[in-house]
Amino acid sequence: MTSTIKDVAKRAGVSVTTVSRVINNYHLLSEKTIRKVRLAMRELDYQPNALARAMQGKSSHFIGLVLPNVTNHFLAELTNCLEERLFTKGYKVIIATTATDDQLEQEHLGVLLANQVDGIISSSHNLDNEHYQRLAVPIVSFAHQLAEGIPVVTVDSYSGGWRPPT
Repeated sequence: MTSTIKDVAKRAGVSVTTVSRVINNYHLLSEKTIRKVRLAMRELDYQPNALARAMQGKSSHFIGLVLPNVTNHFLAELTNCLEERLFTKGYKVIIATTATDDQLEQEHLGVLLANQVDGIISSSHNLDNEHYQRLAVPIVSFAHQLAEGIPVVTVDSYSGGWRPPT
Protein backbone atom coordinates (compact mmCIF):
# COMPACT_ATOMS: atom_id res chain seq x y z
CA MET A 1 0.00 0.00 0.00
CA THR A 2 1.31 3.45 -0.91
CA SER A 3 1.93 5.90 1.90
CA THR A 4 0.24 9.28 1.82
CA ILE A 5 1.27 12.68 3.06
CA LYS A 6 -1.20 12.15 5.95
CA ASP A 7 0.66 8.97 6.95
CA VAL A 8 3.94 10.90 7.01
CA ALA A 9 2.41 13.69 9.10
CA LYS A 10 1.02 11.18 11.61
CA ARG A 11 4.35 9.28 11.86
CA ALA A 12 6.33 12.52 12.31
CA GLY A 13 3.81 14.03 14.73
CA VAL A 14 3.30 17.14 12.63
CA SER A 15 0.60 18.60 10.41
CA VAL A 16 0.13 17.82 6.72
CA THR A 17 1.03 21.46 6.05
CA THR A 18 4.38 20.99 7.79
CA VAL A 19 5.13 17.89 5.69
CA SER A 20 4.25 19.87 2.56
CA ARG A 21 6.58 22.65 3.65
CA VAL A 22 9.44 20.19 4.12
CA ILE A 23 8.81 18.70 0.67
CA ASN A 24 8.78 22.17 -0.88
CA ASN A 25 11.92 23.32 1.00
CA TYR A 26 10.13 26.00 3.00
CA HIS A 27 13.03 27.60 4.84
CA LEU A 28 11.32 28.71 8.07
CA LEU A 29 11.26 25.29 9.71
CA SER A 30 13.55 24.01 12.43
CA GLU A 31 16.18 21.44 11.54
CA LYS A 32 14.61 19.10 14.12
CA THR A 33 11.23 19.24 12.35
CA ILE A 34 12.81 18.74 8.93
CA ARG A 35 14.74 15.69 10.22
CA LYS A 36 11.59 14.17 11.79
CA VAL A 37 9.61 14.57 8.58
CA ARG A 38 12.38 13.23 6.34
CA LEU A 39 12.87 10.25 8.65
CA ALA A 40 9.14 9.48 8.51
CA MET A 41 9.22 9.78 4.71
CA ARG A 42 12.12 7.28 4.54
CA GLU A 43 10.51 4.88 7.01
CA LEU A 44 7.25 4.90 5.03
CA ASP A 45 9.01 4.95 1.66
CA TYR A 46 6.92 8.02 0.82
CA GLN A 47 7.41 9.67 -2.57
CA PRO A 48 5.59 12.91 -3.42
CA ASN A 49 3.36 12.53 -6.47
CA ALA A 50 5.07 14.60 -9.19
CA LEU A 51 1.99 14.64 -11.40
CA ALA A 52 -0.21 15.88 -8.55
CA ARG A 53 2.35 18.61 -7.82
CA ALA A 54 2.33 19.67 -11.45
CA MET A 55 -1.46 19.81 -11.48
CA GLN A 56 -1.28 22.25 -8.56
CA GLY A 57 0.96 24.49 -10.63
CA LYS A 58 4.13 23.36 -8.89
CA SER A 59 7.21 22.13 -10.68
CA SER A 60 7.18 18.45 -11.62
CA HIS A 61 11.00 18.42 -11.51
CA PHE A 62 11.06 16.36 -14.71
CA ILE A 63 12.99 17.30 -17.84
CA GLY A 64 12.39 15.52 -21.13
CA LEU A 65 15.46 14.58 -23.13
CA VAL A 66 14.58 13.79 -26.76
CA LEU A 67 17.35 12.14 -28.76
CA PRO A 68 17.61 10.30 -32.06
CA ASN A 69 19.36 7.44 -30.21
CA VAL A 70 21.71 6.72 -27.34
CA THR A 71 23.99 4.37 -29.26
CA ASN A 72 26.05 7.26 -30.62
CA HIS A 73 29.00 7.79 -28.26
CA PHE A 74 28.57 11.57 -28.17
CA LEU A 75 24.84 11.35 -27.39
CA ALA A 76 25.42 8.68 -24.74
CA GLU A 77 28.05 10.83 -23.03
CA LEU A 78 25.88 13.93 -23.33
CA THR A 79 22.92 12.06 -21.84
CA ASN A 80 25.03 10.90 -18.91
CA CYS A 81 26.38 14.41 -18.24
CA LEU A 82 22.96 16.07 -18.54
CA GLU A 83 21.33 13.51 -16.27
CA GLU A 84 24.02 13.92 -13.61
CA ARG A 85 23.93 17.72 -13.74
CA LEU A 86 20.14 17.95 -13.73
CA PHE A 87 19.96 15.51 -10.80
CA THR A 88 22.20 17.81 -8.73
CA LYS A 89 19.68 20.58 -9.47
CA GLY A 90 16.76 18.45 -8.25
CA TYR A 91 15.47 17.26 -11.63
CA LYS A 92 14.80 13.79 -12.98
CA VAL A 93 15.24 13.05 -16.67
CA ILE A 94 12.80 11.22 -18.92
CA ILE A 95 14.70 9.96 -21.98
CA ALA A 96 12.91 9.46 -25.29
CA THR A 97 14.61 8.17 -28.43
CA THR A 98 13.05 8.91 -31.79
CA ALA A 99 15.45 7.63 -34.49
CA THR A 100 14.25 9.38 -37.66
CA ASP A 101 10.58 8.66 -36.99
CA ASP A 102 8.43 11.81 -36.89
CA GLN A 103 5.40 9.86 -35.59
CA LEU A 104 7.46 8.45 -32.72
CA GLU A 105 8.84 11.89 -31.87
CA GLN A 106 5.35 13.36 -31.82
CA GLU A 107 4.15 10.57 -29.50
CA HIS A 108 7.12 11.04 -27.17
CA LEU A 109 6.54 14.80 -27.01
CA GLY A 110 2.88 14.12 -26.17
CA VAL A 111 3.89 11.80 -23.33
CA LEU A 112 6.35 14.36 -21.98
CA LEU A 113 3.74 17.12 -22.05
CA ALA A 114 1.13 14.83 -20.45
CA ASN A 115 3.61 14.20 -17.64
CA GLN A 116 3.97 17.95 -17.10
CA VAL A 117 7.72 18.15 -17.71
CA ASP A 118 9.29 21.45 -16.74
CA GLY A 119 11.24 21.61 -19.99
CA ILE A 120 12.58 19.68 -22.95
CA ILE A 121 16.12 19.33 -24.26
CA SER A 122 16.16 17.96 -27.79
CA SER A 123 18.55 16.95 -30.51
CA SER A 124 15.88 15.30 -32.65
CA HIS A 125 14.40 17.26 -35.51
CA ASN A 126 11.83 15.13 -37.28
CA LEU A 127 8.85 17.49 -37.08
CA ASP A 128 8.18 20.79 -38.79
CA ASN A 129 9.31 24.03 -37.14
CA GLU A 130 5.77 25.12 -36.25
CA HIS A 131 5.27 21.99 -34.18
CA TYR A 132 8.17 22.91 -31.90
CA GLN A 133 7.07 26.53 -31.64
CA ARG A 134 3.63 25.41 -30.42
CA LEU A 135 5.02 23.43 -27.49
CA ALA A 136 3.77 24.97 -24.27
CA VAL A 137 6.97 24.22 -22.37
CA PRO A 138 10.48 25.68 -22.46
CA ILE A 139 12.64 23.86 -24.99
CA VAL A 140 16.34 24.00 -25.78
CA SER A 141 17.91 22.34 -28.77
CA PHE A 142 21.43 21.14 -29.27
CA ALA A 143 23.15 20.53 -32.56
CA HIS A 144 20.01 21.41 -34.59
CA GLN A 145 17.97 24.57 -34.97
CA LEU A 146 14.41 23.39 -34.21
CA ALA A 147 12.60 26.63 -34.93
CA GLU A 148 13.04 30.37 -34.71
CA GLY A 149 12.97 31.59 -31.13
CA ILE A 150 14.08 28.27 -29.65
CA PRO A 151 17.57 28.48 -28.13
CA VAL A 152 20.14 26.17 -29.65
CA VAL A 153 23.45 25.00 -28.23
CA THR A 154 25.88 24.23 -31.00
CA VAL A 155 29.55 24.16 -31.84
CA ASP A 156 31.32 26.32 -34.37
CA SER A 157 33.42 23.55 -35.90
CA TYR A 158 35.11 25.89 -38.37
CA SER A 159 36.39 28.26 -35.67
CA GLY A 160 37.14 25.33 -33.38
CA GLY A 161 39.39 23.80 -36.02
CA TRP A 162 41.07 27.03 -37.01
CA ARG A 163 44.72 27.26 -36.16
CA PRO A 164 46.55 30.56 -36.37
CA PRO A 165 49.47 30.62 -38.79
CA THR A 166 52.86 30.08 -37.21
